[in-house]
Amino acid sequence: MKARDMACLLLVGLSVLCISLCISCSRESSNLPESKIEIPEMELHDADYTMGQNVAGASSDNPMVMHASLITIYGKGQDTILTDVSFRQGDNLSGSCKEAHVSSDNKKAVLSGDVQVRMVNDGTEVTIESQRVEWDGDENTLLCNSTVSVSYGDGTKIRAEGFSASLDEDRYEFSRILEGTL
Repeated sequence: MKARDMACLLLVGLSVLCISLCISCSRESSNLPESKIEIPEMELHDADYTMGQNVAGASSDNPMVMHASLITIYGKGQDTILTDVSFRQGDNLSGSCKEAHVSSDNKKAVLSGDVQVRMVNDGTEVTIESQRVEWDGDENTLLCNSTVSVSYGDGTKIRAEGFSASLDEDRYEFSRILEGTL
């Protein structure tokens, strides 16, 4: 056999090998269950997200506006995920967190990662810091089941395990105070 024939035979053999590898790889990836693959419907960069709007688009009296470096919107019935978030609700509530998972009904959110919430009511300022806080737009409440630090405008500081706040009633409750006094 000539060197030229050997080179052609080698080239054909390598081509067959490459094609068979490609086919086996595509078969393996197609065997993944479809439910494990999450592809967002939309991604928005440096955008605002307004919570408290119903399906018809009518705004609530006091919606929460969240600004995020990335907003990832998944299909119907799945949470929308916001990354590097700052938020504001009227003039009395503002804050920030690393991530927010907004429920599909657009009325609840779980804020996580260096959560800071600042509230001002009748001139009294309260700042809440935790790693995870749940916001309920229907009830206008905040709930934290983990460790939370609360600082009041007068310098009072509380560290507690568990915290809830009714924003409409300006009522704050602690499950167990770890440090500080009221």
